[in-house]
Amino acid sequence: MATSKVEKAGDLQPVRVETNPGPAQITQWGQVVEIDEAYLRASKTTKFWRSVLFQMILFGALSFVGPAMSDAISNLGGGGLSTPFLANLATSLNYAAGVLITLFGGPLINKFGIKWSCVIAAFSMPLAGSGYYVRARYKVDWYLLFSRIVGGMCGGFLYVGETTAMLSYPDQNDRGLFLGIWSAMRNSGSIVGGAINFSTNYATSSAGGVRWSTYLIFVGFECTGVIWAFMLSPTRKVRRGDGSKVTMSADISWGAEIAALWKHMQRKKTWLIFIPAFYSFFYGGTMGTYLSLHFSVRARALSSFITPTITIPMVMAYGKLLDMKRWSQIQRAWMAFVLWVIPQAGCFIWIGIEYSKYGATRTAFDYLLQPRQWAEAYLPYLFIFTTGYLCQLSLYWILGTFSTDVKSSARTGGLFRAFETLGQTVSYAINSNPRADPRNAFYVNCSMLALTIPCMVLLIRMVPEAPASHDIDVDGPVILGVTEKAD
Repeated sequence: MATSKVEKAGDLQPVRVETNPGPAQITQWGQVVEIDEAYLRASKTTKFWRSVLFQMILFGALSFVGPAMSDAISNLGGGGLSTPFLANLATSLNYAAGVLITLFGGPLINKFGIKWSCVIAAFSMPLAGSGYYVRARYKVDWYLLFSRIVGGMCGGFLYVGETTAMLSYPDQNDRGLFLGIWSAMRNSGSIVGGAINFSTNYATSSAGGVRWSTYLIFVGFECTGVIWAFMLSPTRKVRRGDGSKVTMSADISWGAEIAALWKHMQRKKTWLIFIPAFYSFFYGGTMGTYLSLHFSVRARALSSFITPTITIPMVMAYGKLLDMKRWSQIQRAWMAFVLWVIPQAGCFIWIGIEYSKYGATRTAFDYLLQPRQWAEAYLPYLFIFTTGYLCQLSLYWILGTFSTDVKSSARTGGLFRAFETLGQTVSYAINSNPRADPRNAFYVNCSMLALTIPCMVLLIRMVPEAPASHDIDVDGPVILGVTEKAD
């Protein structure tokens, strides 16, 4: 290994230059990658157990029984309760608690590890369904709020843990595929939840709340989360298909972790991702309130089934597009951006027209009783929700182009999920006031899209052709594709 200097923004900075790889190493994307020869000689069962594919399946299973079940409840509009306002307040508190954890998620994940962070989150998963069950059956408000706060704090560990894995585990050529698999499995959970919702509420054509027994089924699924979490492999044992190890820099002290996080927060790309991340799931509170106020119970239950069913093939195809080598990474980033921003902009205009017709008046559009009005009001909601997952996947993929190091990715993922959950906190908070005009929250959502577009343009212009393989917040930048003979 040798040292050199690189000129960046007019300054000369000392950097590390990688030497030629040894016999148990290969060079990928201009980076030296260590190969585990013992893994390549291991049994098929061991290789699959430690593979990136199996880890992604397990993360998908955790999302299936955790966030996906919560999404299925949220997709009922107002958590399936007769009015959306208490549910929106609970969800806002849930995300507010999550922000506190995810903001410092990088240091926490780097110290606890991805596996044990997911175990912490898994133990809290049943709180989500039980909170809504207790509220629907016994009219107890405090437990719903308490369960969502605790669930938000513990769930923050899963948010950062799975994001770190998505950014650092896959090979650069397969990142889109694995992101698609993870998102598809998460939405598979929403399909199951949607089927449960629809099968237990298909006969209710009026407005109101879903049956309280619906939530018990969700609790059953959520209780299995600990099984999948304990099956995860520690990061140091995870291997890619060619036997290469996941890049991990050396452990550092808590003080050094906080200093590295502070340095990471000052980077240009960190603040360019703030508005897009804030916006990415902002529509949850706005569109959930729209669904709750304007559609019948069974129309909302059907929606919780239709939305993920359409989303799954979309995210799989989208992931394959992101991996196509015929285009450069910057070209793929532009295509990924265009594919979700144009439909969302058009649908916001469409919903604005619908609001101009019906205002804030509560309706109960039903697909059997008013099929034309239901279709006109529901289709833009459907397009916004499905393309919302494309928005999030594109952000994950873009962030993954900057670094493959686990510890650096943990900081990136933590801040990204903090910004995202902050957006959800604000979205559900401004939709929790029963006296407020729901159109005001919708206008805020539109404004956030307008602010997101220039940030995405600037961020995409920064996308590199090869990511850094070291913790740049600790080690400094690395010259890629340069080799020297060892002395």
